[in-house]
Amino acid sequence: RGVAILDKEEQLNAYQYSYGKMHYYKMLKACESLPNTLFEHDIQIVDWGCGQGVATMVYLEYINSNQKSQNITRVNLIEPSEIALKRAALHIKKMSPALSVRTINRDIDTLKLLDFKVEYNKLATIHLFSNILDVELFSMPDLLSKIISTFKGVNYFVCVSPYINDLRTSRIDTFVNRFNDEPNFEMYSN
Repeated sequence: RGVAILDKEEQLNAYQYSYGKMHYYKMLKACESLPNTLFEHDIQIVDWGCGQGVATMVYLEYINSNQKSQNITRVNLIEPSEIALKRAALHIKKMSPALSVRTINRDIDTLKLLDFKVEYNKLATIHLFSNILDVELFSMPDLLSKIISTFKGVNYFVCVSPYINDLRTSRIDTFVNRFNDEPNFEMYSN
C-alpha cells in the first residue's frame, strides 16, 4: 500500500507510476482551498515524509500557475528513504533553482528539534502532509509534540490521504483535533 521505505530507483519509478497522479490531484485540490492570507506571508515549507517531493512540487506549480507571489525562504524535505529524498531535492531545485532546499534523512520518530532551523515568528510555515498522517509507522503524539514545540507563530497544514479504513482515517482526525482548540484555528476545507 505504498508505505515501504524505498531503496532502489526502480521502486521510485514504480511508486510514481502507481501513485503519482493520485498524489498530484489530491494535493492540487487541497491547494485550491488555501486562503489568500497565506500568500501574504513569507514562508518556509516543511514536507513531512516527502517521498519524491510531489507535494512541494504541486505547491510550487500552484503558485506559479495562479500568479501568486510568495517569498519562500526555505524548503525542508523530511524522508527516511535516502534515494527518494535525493530525487525530491533534485525535482525541487529543477523547478526553482534559487530556492534553499534542506534535506533531513530521518523518519518522523527519530527527528530532533535541532533538525529544524526555525526563525520564530518571522515566517509562516506551511506543513505538507501528503499520504503520511494515516501511516501507522510513527507516533502521532510524538509528531504533534515536535510541531507544537518547534513551530511557533503562523502555521498552515495541508493534509491529504486516501481513505483506506476508519482506523487509518482516525489518525488524521487525531492530528486535526489537536489543533482544533487553538485560538486562531480555522479549517479551510475538509
